[in-house]
Amino acid sequence: MRTDDTVGDVSTFLWWLGWRFEAGLALAVALSILFGATTGTGTGYLVGVVSGLGLWYLGTKEIDRTYWTLLEPHAEYTKQVRRAVAETTPHESTYTLNYSSGSSLFVTPDERYFTTTVFVGDGALTFHEGVGVDMVDRVPYFKDTTTEVRYGWLSSIRYEKPYVRLELTSGTSIRYYANDRPDELLADVRGRIERHLQDSTEKGTETKETAEEIQGPAERIQREFN
Repeated sequence: MRTDDTVGDVSTFLWWLGWRFEAGLALAVALSILFGATTGTGTGYLVGVVSGLGLWYLGTKEIDRTYWTLLEPHAEYTKQVRRAVAETTPHESTYTLNYSSGSSLFVTPDERYFTTTVFVGDGALTFHEGVGVDMVDRVPYFKDTTTEVRYGWLSSIRYEKPYVRLELTSGTSIRYYANDRPDELLADVRGRIERHLQDSTEKGTETKETAEEIQGPAERIQREFN
């Protein structure tokens, strides 16, 4: 869900133009025609092209100079959401998966940023897909979706860039975006899966839930995240 409120302390026109090279080209053409027709010389056309592309380039520098005014509030709000969800979610450890996508010519930040928080508890993992920001439009958005995955549903967890992939005992999988390999999360969850299997074996119980118990949640999760 996107909001109607823009964020960041930026020059609105330069920010808008800096993300859009095609708009810079269009502006350069328009100005070259205007200046060329006004002066009637080739220099006028050249000045128009340089002016249009120059404004676009200034836009890319404006983005590089001010993009932290968007990412810092995003990071702070992510922390607030994590604390709020943690109050109602049983957990022993917490991890954050950061993901960004989209790029523009000569611009340092990506076009979109999103965070998923993972709460690792005694009997289950809980994924909260929470907060993102659209850098181009300067608009935050919120998914606020929480999904619990029991260790009895899991056969393995691994990282396949750009995903953290969870293989379920039903034969399906779940994946969450992450820019970097979350080594601590992987080690934590793998250890808990092993302990769950050991405990189940020692108690003489089945190590897997029935197909009916797994398949319903697994299919729902697949539809939502793949």
